[in-house]
Amino acid sequence: MPAGYTLTSWTRGGVNRVLVRTRAGHFAARGQIAQVGATAVVDQVETAAEHRRKGLGSLVMRTLQSAAYEAGARTGLLVGTPEGRALYSSLGWAVRSPMTSLWYEPSDAAH
Repeated sequence: MPAGYTLTSWTRGGVNRVLVRTRAGHFAARGQIAQVGATAVVDQVETAAEHRRKGLGSLVMRTLQSAAYEAGARTGLLVGTPEGRALYSSLGWAVRSPMTSLWYEPSDAAH
C-alpha cells in the first residue's frame, strides 16, 4: 500500500469492489470484479489523474484478482482502454481480441 492511501474492499450482490482513498478521504482509485463459475469479469477500473503512476492501479487489480482467484476463478476477462493496456500487460493479462467502441448521436437531419 503506497503511503498516504487506504484501501477498502467489500462484496455486494456477488460483485467485489475495491476503493482507494487519500488520507483525507478523497477518491484515488477503484475497480470491481464479478464472478460466474470459474470466470471473473473486471469492470470500472479507474485511477484519478492526480494519483496515477503511484501503483494504485496495480494495487486495485491485484486485490481484485486475488479475491476472484480465492473464490475459484481461473479465467479473467476485461475490456481495457489503450491507456490501461500497459497496466494489464504488466500483471500478466494478454490481448485476445481488439474491442471497438461506437457512439451514435442522431443529428437533427436523421430524425
